[in-house]
Amino acid sequence: MAAALPFEAHWNDGIAPNDLLLIAAAETASAGPIDFTPTEGARTLEGVVFKQLRFHQDGRVVTYEPPAGWKYSGDSGGKRLTPPDISQAQATVQEVPLPTPQVFDEATTKQLQQLVLSSVPGGALNVAVLAEEKTPLRIHLQETYGVTIGYSFLGQEYVANVLFANLGETQVRFRTVARKADFEKVWRGFRGSLFTLVWE
Repeated sequence: MAAALPFEAHWNDGIAPNDLLLIAAAETASAGPIDFTPTEGARTLEGVVFKQLRFHQDGRVVTYEPPAGWKYSGDSGGKRLTPPDISQAQATVQEVPLPTPQVFDEATTKQLQQLVLSSVPGGALNVAVLAEEKTPLRIHLQETYGVTIGYSFLGQEYVANVLFANLGETQVRFRTVARKADFEKVWRGFRGSLFTLVWE
């Protein structure tokens, strides 16, 4: 299955939200690829230690807190996370270069839906779009677009969701896939973790 991985905005004192959006848009427009090779770190809040992964983009550190108990692996181009005690489920983060700036207009969202539909394993049946989301969250203050599909494979039903974020010259794809009975739990765990992504 094609692997396809978010960032919480921190408002700066003294900068109006509209001004901050313009600054972030200018920064993102020229942003290069993210190096997802992780280094481990941690933050402490009221005595509780939260595990962090640290990535890099254009000399900046990007921090991310994976869901508790999830295992992770990956390289500079992306990463894979697997939840504990749930088989045939995973979340992946992958980036691909964007040759030109891209907005999530109707033509683009239709292309992205077809991309997600074509990512299922060969031999999958009953492949269909179940839902779409227009900016369910912002990544580094940028709009996002999500597609959820369902399909059957080897006698089992699966659900997959891909969230697309365009960050300058790169598109980041956050993909969640699991058996239908497990999907909601896996998706909520991974989606919630995306709010911990912060550019320092």
